[in-house]
Amino acid sequence: MRPIPILALAFSFCAAAEPALEITVYNADLALVKDRRGIDLPKGRSSLPWEGVAQTLDPSSASFSCPGARMLEQNYRYDLVSREVLLQKYLGRDVTLVRETQSQDGRTVSTETTGRILSLEGERITSLESGGKILLDPPGRVVLPSLPEGLLVHPTLVLDVQSPEGGRAAAELRYLCHGLSWRADYIAVLDSMDRSMDLDGLVTLVNRSGTSFHDANLKLVAGDVNLIPDNPRPQAATKAFLARGAGATMDEAAPAFAEQGLLEYHLYSLGRPATLLDNEQKQIGLLSARGSAVHERFVFDESLASRYWWWNRDPDTRDGRKLAVIVDVENKESNRLGTALPKGKVRVYKADASGQLQFVGEDEIDHTPRDETLHLSLGQAFELRGKRVVESSSTTGSEKTETVAVTLRNAKDLAVVAEVVEHQNWPLWKVEESSQPYLKSDASTIVFKVPVPARGEATVRYTYWASWK
Repeated sequence: MRPIPILALAFSFCAAAEPALEITVYNADLALVKDRRGIDLPKGRSSLPWEGVAQTLDPSSASFSCPGARMLEQNYRYDLVSREVLLQKYLGRDVTLVRETQSQDGRTVSTETTGRILSLEGERITSLESGGKILLDPPGRVVLPSLPEGLLVHPTLVLDVQSPEGGRAAAELRYLCHGLSWRADYIAVLDSMDRSMDLDGLVTLVNRSGTSFHDANLKLVAGDVNLIPDNPRPQAATKAFLARGAGATMDEAAPAFAEQGLLEYHLYSLGRPATLLDNEQKQIGLLSARGSAVHERFVFDESLASRYWWWNRDPDTRDGRKLAVIVDVENKESNRLGTALPKGKVRVYKADASGQLQFVGEDEIDHTPRDETLHLSLGQAFELRGKRVVESSSTTGSEKTETVAVTLRNAKDLAVVAEVVEHQNWPLWKVEESSQPYLKSDASTIVFKVPVPARGEATVRYTYWASWK
């Protein structure tokens, strides 16, 4: 069973079409908005206010298109209505302050004071001129006579448009904005024998653009898009969590994302309209796969000390280091996967003896194409240790000969096969003698697969020659 995608909904673009909104969100705190609307254009030159654009819009990226019409100018107005903005607009003008008090008989008495604002401090009037007197910190509720000209309720891009013919027309506004971001989060559940895994993928979307988008056709781009630095904005932090119990599954009938290639990136299209409210974090199902085969490995590799902080967490390494636990999953159709996976965090769970899921580790994966293998580093094996010792070493000129022994100890009740990974950074080197078979995985790495008996130990010993010349 493959992950279950549902194809994206298509829409037509014509003059009589209903408004259509498409949002493509990138990993790098960036989104492309395509806003299609039917508009009434007068003949000649006119001003067209386009409301509902993102507050984080990049005006230099805005592009307006409408058959037969030409855009002459555009002005982005984001001076939205707020208490502080309203008071600033009335600085030096008359306002009315209404003060309500309680009379002795319990009635509410309103007193009005009209005067000219002389100074402000944020959202508070600090001085008011009224009846030839200066009132400092005047009390009362502020009443304004009217809404100042130029203030907007929503962020608006005002377009200066020239049209040779008037009438109903189909128009589109495209622009880039910040404040929209997404990431993938995965929940993996191992079976009791660590032989198979259920994998659920979630897309976590965060909207900090200052604008809500309703019923948008949503697309996500996975990949590292090149951007020229310009007034860097902090990326919105995303966090995801899926609460589920043993045996629970995602709703396979729910609309998911359909994946396709886009240049050197991957594009995921949601199969239904979605609403992204401002200051909202939303999670949408990405994929669901059941029973994917996994391979658990126990690895002794001292180079992990520079890659994973937990490798050096053990305060006492006199008796060796704990082995790393790595779970491999082939991203293939034959393994019930086989779709490009966007980068994200994988949280791994496993059922305990009572059947309740317990957290056993997490790892971050990069963008992973189909037919590749996921390597999930989950932490350290509690009952497996390895100790590396250089038993002998001799150097003559530019040549070196060294004998290395790695002893592995297994406190488990089951035998395991441990991997011992050794790295050589010499231009020339070769293994002259070895107590165990090995595989040369690349020009500088060899891997020993060592059987370690239950409650026992095993040692791999090898001698290598190396030269700088």
